[in-house]
Amino acid sequence: MAIKDSYQISTEPVRTERIDRLHRYITSSKYGICVERGRLLTEYYRAHTDEAPIKRRANGMNHVLQNMSIYILPGSMFAGNQASHPRWAPLFPEFDMEWMESEMLNGDPYFPDQRPEDRYILREEDKLAIREICDFWKGQTVTDMLRTRLPKEALATHFQIKAADIGAYFQGGDGHFAPDHPWLIQNGVQAIIDQCEEGLANIDYKNDPECVKKKDFYEAAMISANAIIQFAARYADLAEKLAAEENDETRKRELLEMAGICRHVPKYPARNFREALQFIIFTHICIQIEDNGAGISFGRYDQFMQPYYEAGIADGTLTRELATELTENFFLQIYTCNKVRSWVDTDFFRGVPMFQNLTIGGVDPETMADATNDMSYIALDATYNTRVPQPSLTVRFHKKTPMEFKMRVAEVVRLGTGLPSIFNDEVYTRAMMNRGYEMKDAYNYCIIGCIEPGAPGLLGGRTGGAWLNCTKALEMSLYNGKDPRTGICLHENANGKTLATFESYQEAEDAFTDQMKYYIKMEAILENTIDQVWEEKLEEPMAAIFACPTTTIPRGKPIKQGGAKYDLTGQQTIGTANVANSLYVIKKLIFEDKVITGAQLQHALETNWQDETTTPTGPQIKAMCLAVPKYGNDVDEVDFLARDMMAMIAKELSSYKNTRYGRGPIGGTLHCSTSTVSSNTPFGHVCGATPDGREAYMSVADGQSPMRGTDVSGPTAAIASVAKLHNELFSCGSLYNMKFSPEELA
Repeated sequence: MAIKDSYQISTEPVRTERIDRLHRYITSSKYGICVERGRLLTEYYRAHTDEAPIKRRANGMNHVLQNMSIYILPGSMFAGNQASHPRWAPLFPEFDMEWMESEMLNGDPYFPDQRPEDRYILREEDKLAIREICDFWKGQTVTDMLRTRLPKEALATHFQIKAADIGAYFQGGDGHFAPDHPWLIQNGVQAIIDQCEEGLANIDYKNDPECVKKKDFYEAAMISANAIIQFAARYADLAEKLAAEENDETRKRELLEMAGICRHVPKYPARNFREALQFIIFTHICIQIEDNGAGISFGRYDQFMQPYYEAGIADGTLTRELATELTENFFLQIYTCNKVRSWVDTDFFRGVPMFQNLTIGGVDPETMADATNDMSYIALDATYNTRVPQPSLTVRFHKKTPMEFKMRVAEVVRLGTGLPSIFNDEVYTRAMMNRGYEMKDAYNYCIIGCIEPGAPGLLGGRTGGAWLNCTKALEMSLYNGKDPRTGICLHENANGKTLATFESYQEAEDAFTDQMKYYIKMEAILENTIDQVWEEKLEEPMAAIFACPTTTIPRGKPIKQGGAKYDLTGQQTIGTANVANSLYVIKKLIFEDKVITGAQLQHALETNWQDETTTPTGPQIKAMCLAVPKYGNDVDEVDFLARDMMAMIAKELSSYKNTRYGRGPIGGTLHCSTSTVSSNTPFGHVCGATPDGREAYMSVADGQSPMRGTDVSGPTAAIASVAKLHNELFSCGSLYNMKFSPEELA
């Protein structure tokens, strides 16, 4: 079947006139850069140098929220915008201004609107503001502090060798949490203010050594809570102004209703379905404006919205059709949020992903019964009809998931948008309990960011941390710890040998383990230094009171000081298949079959398989390596290497403590994920040829998926290989991407 006749192209969405108009308006908006946040924050910080850091941040955010441009999208039933135009991205110079200056002012390596991909409009008239912003922040950013506080070995690991990369957190905040939306929409922001006032009044200045920190936190929290209430009131005023100018009576009525809603939420609890969604939009956008982190997610949307849906159906104020339209409007409103990254960091995040994840399905954590409900299907319908990549829809499957629901999920997957992602409750809940989660919290998990499980409203830290380039560690283990690309050697193999001199397979495996553990140590240093700098300089009061209000407020602590119930720092491992396949090639060809020597294979790698003067030639050795069985084909010998290698990495990561360990939260360690996004491409660009037959500087494998083109035994064999890994150790998420061409699903 020709692609033009495929299901993806021929299937039309079903949209109301309102949603169709709004969809066309938003999706036709080009990416751009908005200087307002950066300019306003700089304005406040320049004028106020003597405040406690957490209060300075709260007041700075308040200044931004009360002075930034606001608008109401044409025909939208909701208010709220992150930047001055839909799909434009705010600037966060407090994290890093170096790349802003290089790219936006000097075009190095590209001006934002001249990038090969992921281009952003940058108006010429905004460049002066960017120059002033950069001049103020020079020497004062998070990146500046990290350069002075990180050991030289950790800096080389990140900037030169690229055995680990944590650039996303040099340039932006944590993100990667799911606010406690059920608690927030049921209690309102005024309840936060009231609780903070009570906490402030009850500080024990005689016996509590953290009394001053608590005072600063409660005051900053109240500033932040009042800021979002005033922000909503600005939209109420705007809606009333637009209503007075509106000639269409229906739209006039909608705008006046919107004004009333914005005066009620988020200050007070949501009274109905529409108010609940408006509440969530305000809190979500304000967190995005404060934090700049990816992965700010929504939790179990169908579970906390179902009561509002049922109440609306019962009192006649809501129909299924209206609930679907409002959900689609909500999805499109969220899609207007955007983020601009440096070109280097963009290589790890192609396609401008925001990872604003929204979870449906799963089980009731109290009864363990299937939790699929009307809102589960409505969320699927909204994804089917809007076909935008944000929010990222996630579905939880379990043994009792209804077949009707599975089939509807399959229909949406069949569109080819990449949504929804599907997660296995049995695997994820076991992994979470293995990391210390209580059973009820584990079974209430949502997906945060890309693939990471967490308890909504209870998890601090970050689920998406540094990228760990396992393929690079493997490569250096073959050269006694030396990076062939840069010539840098930070850590020699314990056995002092190279691929040419290993006397047994075990020596090769031990060398890889040795290098891997060293670079895990470097990664832990990077993570904890960043967290320490943030705690000292950039605590986020708004994130604290919305992400974990039931723990941060009673404790009087923001997240970086130990305010969450659970706190874990996620690590993302890249190149599972390349490492397993390469180790198996070494084992099979050199030490079992003895068809080549280690020296011959090392020379072939150094010459990128091109030397035809040797016997066998480089291309012949490459063919031998490619012919060895690969991970992804249900071959135990190589699959078990992948299993054991990843188990070693996961256990080593979780042996490292984060900066919140022993300060209140459960956990307090690093933990393992196989999330990749597009990092397998830039990580491949720094890795030479590897024994699995991969050529130098080509992309490595993503997640725990087989290497491209090597899973030749069909999808069930590939799944069988992936299932052999100890997924219960990957408490920060397991990623397996399986892709089919449209013709195969026709």
